[in-house]
Amino acid sequence: MRYILLFVLCAATSAAAAQTTRYRSNNGISERKNHNRRMESPWFTTSGCGLTQFYGELNSQAMHGTLGLGAGRAFNKQLAVEVDYQAGSIGGEKRPFFNSYFVNEYNAVECIVRWDLSEQFGSREPGPAHMVVYGGFGQIWFSAHAFDLNTNALQRFTNSSQSARNPLFLRWGPPKGPRGIKKTREGMLPLGTSVQYALLEKWKIALDYRIHFVRTDKLDATSGRRLINPEESDSYSDTPNDAFSFISVSLQYHFGQKHGKNAR
Repeated sequence: MRYILLFVLCAATSAAAAQTTRYRSNNGISERKNHNRRMESPWFTTSGCGLTQFYGELNSQAMHGTLGLGAGRAFNKQLAVEVDYQAGSIGGEKRPFFNSYFVNEYNAVECIVRWDLSEQFGSREPGPAHMVVYGGFGQIWFSAHAFDLNTNALQRFTNSSQSARNPLFLRWGPPKGPRGIKKTREGMLPLGTSVQYALLEKWKIALDYRIHFVRTDKLDATSGRRLINPEESDSYSDTPNDAFSFISVSLQYHFGQKHGKNAR
């Protein structure tokens, strides 16, 4: 996965160099700002891939891959809303005390709001490169397993035939609902930043860094400095919640009806 990411970066850089002369802002690059802030093609789709990094008990890194798809709409040139779907895995290890490594397979859905800083604060029309920040909320479904570093024997896990669903928004309390769930469900807060570059009129390439603050302490099948199994009935400890991030390369395609003949 990391070699694919490197290849995409190199290919994108070459394409950007080849296509730069085709891109022009509304009044020419770095010329006076156009007062019409509406988007020509407000709808967009996004697809990308990246590498994940984990922050928790078993935090010696083992970068895994993630794939994402998204769709959204720009309200204007500054603000856009997007719904993202991700599928990937997280990994890590820790030899002192735990002597464990873990693998977490997850799916996630997020709703994020993007804010284009280059459009918002620039006094002139920005060029093809834009700085964007974003944040929102989401939900993750995951199944994590921790293994012994020496023997690969299974030590801890988050889901089994006895697992039931944790109540949302409650830190304590017994699980509810039918038993035998395959994946744990938790809420999360994604925050990120992105550098976007316009390859063509409707195509953009972006380099993203996004961190997810997840409302659980068992993304690594480990909860606190304990060796007990962190299933649904014992999901939380008095240690901080886990988090993970990813760095990714994505392509964005804009489409939709233009707002007027000369709108930009």
